[in-house]
Amino acid sequence: MNYSTIHVQYRDGSKPKGTKVVLGFTGGLGGMSKPAYTDSDGTAMVEHESTGHADVYVSGSKRGSLRAPGETVVFI
Repeated sequence: MNYSTIHVQYRDGSKPKGTKVVLGFTGGLGGMSKPAYTDSDGTAMVEHESTGHADVYVSGSKRGSLRAPGETVVFI
């Protein structure tokens, strides 16, 4: 199993707690990861089987992308 770390921030720099984060994969096996939720630091550890390019969805809206497994910061 692979893990990617997603750091979520509001534009003012504050960090949301309990926000749903999902990765959507386009290549390989494709599909969506199981949802993960941000902690009090705005960080979500997303577990996934697929690797490669993934779009980052926060509360249902695309907010960025990354090469998974990996780490990125997205703003909402």
